[in-house]
Amino acid sequence: MSAAGAVRALRAHVETWRPYTLWYVGLVGLAGAALADGPHHPWLLLSAWAAPTAGWLGGHYLGDYFDRDLDAGSKPHRPIPSGRLAARTALWCGCACFAVLALLAVLGGWGTTSAAVLAAFGIVAYSRWCKARGIAGNLVRGALGAIALLYGTLTVGLSPQRPSAVPVLLASMLAFWAHDTMSNLVGALRDMDGDRAGGYRTLPVRRGAPFAVRTVLALYAGTVTAALVAGLLADPDRRAGYLATLAVVVALGGVALAPLVAHRADMPVLVALRAHAVLVVERVVLASALVGLGLGIGPQLLLAVPMVALTWWAQRMMRAGHELGTGRPALALATPRRAAMEDVS
Repeated sequence: MSAAGAVRALRAHVETWRPYTLWYVGLVGLAGAALADGPHHPWLLLSAWAAPTAGWLGGHYLGDYFDRDLDAGSKPHRPIPSGRLAARTALWCGCACFAVLALLAVLGGWGTTSAAVLAAFGIVAYSRWCKARGIAGNLVRGALGAIALLYGTLTVGLSPQRPSAVPVLLASMLAFWAHDTMSNLVGALRDMDGDRAGGYRTLPVRRGAPFAVRTVLALYAGTVTAALVAGLLADPDRRAGYLATLAVVVALGGVALAPLVAHRADMPVLVALRAHAVLVVERVVLASALVGLGLGIGPQLLLAVPMVALTWWAQRMMRAGHELGTGRPALALATPRRAAMEDVS
């Protein structure tokens, strides 16, 4: 393979990884480990980050493999339909990522192994069967965030001497389940036209954008409520920093969701794309709040600041090209198909 071919292949893989989402799920796993009261050894914390990240990467490869026919019609610029990444290569890379997840999970014991099996089943079930089946697909996809949090907790372990950690963990899992279901549904709003053309019966396709937006708002309200409960149940000495971070999360959520409400009657692609772009940053802040709840504000900021910056930068560089087939920045772009309809600041 020539140097130009190697660069082209590497770029196709990096696009498949979606670097603007890569930092989130590992931070969720780390948050689960932070909430646990077992020993916070560096290798355990690293495993709590690495295993969900490997599963996330595998999910992207397999998701693109299973969606290759849909993408050929609605997103032909993506790596597989464009021919820059062979479908078989994507399948093998997805399996390799799952092998890394399996190895780390087995080394962690029966608890992490069970969580990894559940996550792998959810990833495949969503991509292969559930994505096209309305809210069920969103709920399956949303559950993966809760499982990542559980995996991180099981990496470190819960102590019977500290039962108060369990309610915090359960409320946090509910928050991430609701949030990831909600953000996945916003992504379905963005892809509504392509999903309809491809025969995918997502919630926006079946019930329309206004109903989907109302569902998004209800799920976000559930997210904030569950996250607030988790903070109120946690140790008081770290509650102030957590609640302050949660206020930032809510502010970002308002920025993301207000345009969806305003354009719910006729949802422009750009509006949904911008909303999802803000939510991708917002959920990193949410995950960091739980890291701070378990490890303190110092480690939280040490992780959150560079991860938010990397997430924002990667979206600016790659998001529009991956979703819409243009290299222009995702937050300053109008799609040709919708440009005449949009008046968005």
